[in-house]
Parts: sequence; C-alpha cells; structure tokens
Amino acid sequence: MRNIGGYQLVALLGDDGMGQVHLARTASGRLVALKTVHPHLAADPRFRERFRREVAAAGTVDGPYTAGVLAADPDAEPPWLATAYAAGPALSEAVSALGPLGPRQLAALGALLAEALAAVHAAHLLHRDLKPANVLVTREGPKVVGLGIAGGAPDEGTGGTAVGSPGFIAPERLAREGEPGPAADVFALGGLLALCATGRNPFGAGSAPKVLHRTLHEAPDLDGVPDDDWRQFLGRCLAREPAERPTVDEALAWCAERGAREPWWEREPVTGLIRQHEEATAELVEAAPAPGPAAPDLAAPGPAGPTTPASAAPADSPASRRRFLLWSASGAVAAAAISTAVANRANGAEDPAAGDRASWPRGRALWTHDLGAAPAGLLRHGDALYVHDAASLTRLDPATGAVSWRRNTEGVTQVVPHGTGTVHVVRTAPGAAPVLAALDSATGDTRWETRDPRLEGLRPPTSPLPGAAGPEGSRGLFALGDTVACLVTYEPYDPLVEAARALPWRAYGYDPATGEGLWYHEGTAAAVTAVRHAGGRFAVAASAPAASDGPGGHGARGPLHVLWAADGRAETTLAGGAPRPDAHPGAGGTGYFARGEAVSAVDLATGTTLWSRGVTGAVSVTPRATGGLVHAGSDAEVSALDAATGRTRWLRTDVRRLGGTVDAPPLLHEGHLYATGPEPGSDRLALGGPTWGLHALDPASGRLLWAAPFESRGEPCGSAGGGGLAHVCVGSVLTTFQGPDGSG
Repeated sequence: MRNIGGYQLVALLGDDGMGQVHLARTASGRLVALKTVHPHLAADPRFRERFRREVAAAGTVDGPYTAGVLAADPDAEPPWLATAYAAGPALSEAVSALGPLGPRQLAALGALLAEALAAVHAAHLLHRDLKPANVLVTREGPKVVGLGIAGGAPDEGTGGTAVGSPGFIAPERLAREGEPGPAADVFALGGLLALCATGRNPFGAGSAPKVLHRTLHEAPDLDGVPDDDWRQFLGRCLAREPAERPTVDEALAWCAERGAREPWWEREPVTGLIRQHEEATAELVEAAPAPGPAAPDLAAPGPAGPTTPASAAPADSPASRRRFLLWSASGAVAAAAISTAVANRANGAEDPAAGDRASWPRGRALWTHDLGAAPAGLLRHGDALYVHDAASLTRLDPATGAVSWRRNTEGVTQVVPHGTGTVHVVRTAPGAAPVLAALDSATGDTRWETRDPRLEGLRPPTSPLPGAAGPEGSRGLFALGDTVACLVTYEPYDPLVEAARALPWRAYGYDPATGEGLWYHEGTAAAVTAVRHAGGRFAVAASAPAASDGPGGHGARGPLHVLWAADGRAETTLAGGAPRPDAHPGAGGTGYFARGEAVSAVDLATGTTLWSRGVTGAVSVTPRATGGLVHAGSDAEVSALDAATGRTRWLRTDVRRLGGTVDAPPLLHEGHLYATGPEPGSDRLALGGPTWGLHALDPASGRLLWAAPFESRGEPCGSAGGGGLAHVCVGSVLTTFQGPDGSG
C-alpha cells in the first residue's frame, strides 16, 4: 500500500485541476483526506511558494463548520496536505432528498455557512469555490470543504482563468476588476442559498459561457424564494457591485435571527443518507489491501476472531458504528470529490473500474472515413447510417462505410428517419419559410416537400396587405405522428431585432404520404425549443425571452402547448412545461430529466415528480429506464441510478459521456453503454484525463466490456449505435467500432 508522509493511501477519491484526493489513514487508524499536487503545478516555483504560504494560513482556520488541515509538506515530491475526514452526502443530494428549504431551514443553513466563511476570512483567505458540492452534510452538521488553497494570491488559476463554478463566481472575478475580497464569497453564499430555496441556479442552466454571461449582465432569477424578506436579502448578496452586498458578519446576524431551532440535517431522510455514506466509507476501507504489520487491521477493531463486514452490518449496528467512529475520530470533512466517490459504494455498489486494471478486451475499428468537417448530426436507423451537415445528407452502409447516396440539402437543420422507407428533413434558408421534405431512404430522391405556407393558402392572411399572409418564422422543428406530420415554424430571439420577439409560432399538419396540407394552428409570440408526439397529440415547447437567459437565449420555464394531432386544435397549455416536452396528457410511463444539478423521475401523463436527486455538475440522462436503471453522464463521469429511487448504483470517474450536444443523453444501445476516456488501467480520471478511445460498459454493473483507441486525436463530437456497431466522430473523422467477439 502506497505511503505518503506517513499516511497509507486507501482509495483514490477524486481529481481536479490542482491534484488528486485519496482516502488515507494513519498507523493508528485515523482517516484523512490526502491531496497531492499535480506534477506540472509542483514544477512551478511560484505555485509552490503560494502553496507553502497558504497551507500555513489554512492551518490557522478554526471553525466547527470547516475542514481542518492536519498536516502538509509543501516541499515534498509531490507536495501534499491532509485534512480530517468524515462521511456525508453533498448538500445538493441532501436538499434534493428533503425538498426545497423553507425560510427557517434556509436561515439555519445560511448562518452556519456564514460562520464557516468568517473562519476562512479570519485566516486572510478566500474560499473562492463555495457551491453545493463543496458543502457536505455530516452527523455533526454541514461542513464547508474545498477551501481554495493558493487562493490568497491573485485570483487566477494556472491558466489565467477565474477559479470557481459557473453560477457562483462573483461578477468582479469574471471581469477582473482588481483583486477580489470577502464579498466574492458572499456572492457565492447567496447563489447557494437561492439554489437550496428554489432548486434552480439563480443564473440559469446550460453551458458555462451562457451562465457566466448572465452572471455579468442579467439579474438573478429569485422566483420561488420563501418570501419578500428573503428575496431582498438574496438580491443584496447577489448584487453586481461588491459594495452593495452585506458583509459576512451581517449575513450571519441576519440568518441567525431567523433560523429554526431544530436542525433539518438531524431528521430523515437526511440522517439516512449520512448513514449510507458512513457504511460506504467502511466498505472502502475494508476493500483496501491490508496494511503492513506496524498498522492495525481496522477492518476488525475488536478482539481477534471472525468479524462482520461493514457492508453486511445494519446501518445502525453497534459494530459498524464503532468501526466508523474509530476510523474518523475527528468528525471533520475533507473534499467534495470524496462524497461522490464514497456514494459509488452506497447500497452495496462496487467500484466498476476495479477489474479493468489488469487486462481488458480490445475492440477493433472496422472502417474510418474523413468527412472533411465535423458533422451536424449522426443518426443510425436500421441498416442505414445518416450523416448530415448544413449542405448535404449522406447515407452510409454501417458495416463498410460505403456511400449509398448523397444529396445536397443546403440549410438542413433536422433529419428524422422513419420505418416506412422515408427520411424527413427540415431545411431553412435566409428570407424564406422552413421547408419539410420527405426523401426516399433507399435512393435519396425527394418524394414531396412543402411550399411556403404564405403561398399555398394553408393559413389565413394576417397582413393588412391584400393577398399577403404576413411574415413566417425562419426556423422549423418537425415531429411525426401516426397519421400526421407536424412542422412548427418560429423565429429565434435576437435582442437586436425587437420585431422577432412579436412573431408567433405556427404549427402545420401534413399528410406524411403525400405532403398535402391538413390543418394550421397559430400560437403565441415565442420561440420553440422542442416538438413531441405521443397519444394522438403534438406538444410544442414555447418560451418567451427572460432576463436570466442573456442574448440568444430563451426562457427556461415557458409553457407547453398540447394540440390534437387530428385537427390541430388546442387541448391544453401546461404552464412551465417547456423543459419537459415529453410530459403531457397523451404520454405514458415514467420519463427522466436532468436540469441544473438534479435528476428527476416524472410521471409523463400527470407531470408529477416521483423523485429528484442532486448530482455533481451538469449531466444528461437517458429519457427512459433500461433494466431498472437510468444512466447519466457528464464531462467528468458516467453513472447509473436506480429508476425507482434515484439512488446511485454505480459510478465511474475514469470515463465520461461521449461528446456532442450538452443535453444529448448517454449512448446506450443493445446492452452496451458507451463512454470515452483514457486507456483502461491508467489510473487517470475522466476529468482532465486524456481522450484515448472508446469504452463499452455493461449498463447493469458499469464494468468494462471492451475498449478501443480512436484513430485520430481530439474530442468526440457525435456518436450513434446499432446492429452491434458503435459509430463515433472525433473531429472530422468518423470511425465504426466493434467488440472483440463481434458485438457492439
């Protein structure tokens, strides 16, 4: 077992931009979180000097709600520091289980966090990354972790970019307006409390650039906070100017006056989550190699003889509790990455990467084709592989890569293959209405295409000019029903063109066999984000511009308009339903959605949320369960959640979701869950690790089935699967992979 500074490493728990975090223990059995600095940082004399200075300062941080530095060696190779450790869920997981916090619960949390920040600031440090993942809820209460070591120096990372998490980084840090002060941490405190009160980031979801733009230029979204007093307080904390925010002491006093007497973290279901993390920690220690003769065997802290494994002992059994309390006698916490890694073993889950380190099956590349540019879309349908960009649509043979046909389809924005031998495409062109066309899937020939609805008379005139039908939206989205094809036209938002905001969306029904116009429905002035079909209805997700979205964005909580497919009549409008376009009266079953830092299960027919679980970072999920599991992926990990409860069944941080759009679900096909990451057994995590190749995982256990290197360098930008094959684009290069036994 590896030893650093007298600490024996038990398990790798996480990796970030600064270094790796391990669960470790002393010879006497005390558990610590030991962080080692990445070699490229350790080689920088300026970083090492800052690290030396700030580790000394962090050692003076003294507060009941912060992690304490136990030991450090800035001059070692590699430099390291150790903090006390105890188990507990991240704040996002705890609040997700409990539900949005009420005013008194929120005040109790705010007072505790403000006291933690006061202790950090008293040591002349800033936290710099206060967020839900950096607050762990333990048996002794919430603890602030992830203290920004090397954060007392100018506010920049090694690459010169602001350190922190989108949605919680103060505007002055993004704008580089001098050296930040304690007010930057108050801004993060306000964002965290707003999230706990509403379940939403106050600066919205989406890509990091969009969230950062809203932080700099838009007002925070505080809809749903408990009352006007809280709205005013959080508005001050999230003020753009640092001088307008309350001080940490003022925030502490304000919250302390309003806090609940009974801590919410001492009630179920939070206490149950804490017990699960404690037992999972016990399992991590028991799974580690036995220590040398000089160290006690903490898997059996009692007298010699048979013992009960922690995984088999009841959560409240005296044996398991004694083991855990012996290992973590200090009752402090370490880092947010620890909570995620320990949760991987909760509910009996094992480390799915454990068996990959010795040997692993190697897949093979069947064929490779350079497309010349990254494609806009990659679709597998039956025995066809479709690749499209803004100028053309190509059908390939999936097994050989041979081109079946290629058609010029300039402006194509959507491609929808259908089992009737038809491929529907939506095309757009400047100054013209969107066109829906049906192509023969065998030849690529056009069967029919729509005319401009202003000319074909499908809708009545809306312009005062004789014979004119008024302007048409320049974008289109399409959905295919059982007997009707629906094209929805709309105009995207452009803050420089105010007229675009007043243009309504319009839905047109067509006969899918002939393209004959059947009906027309005019909607509200709004952009459109999705069109879905289920149960004889079309659902149109519309959203008007909102202050929290910034340029080019759209309101995230717009209405969902439900139309009858037979004649286009409106059945109902679901307020706030746009983020879940698959949930409407015509749908059935359970759907799964990711929004912000939470994954939810929803009854699609009623829209009722069945459960919601906090996650770390922005993830996408498979919309339906497979084998009782829903699979999630992000840029740092891939995991499986229990479809009935949302509990994590397995999690891997050595692989990540295949590239593509941010909200694209993980690629799951024919018993294979595909991911990308470094070479198996390299002990590198997905976050910051090299992109070596494709990993095919068992969806039920997360264990590696096979892996294969990419033929070109770069990040995956599109993927598809089917027929025992996996198709992946890396840059402009499309490669088709197959498992070693001929499987996908």
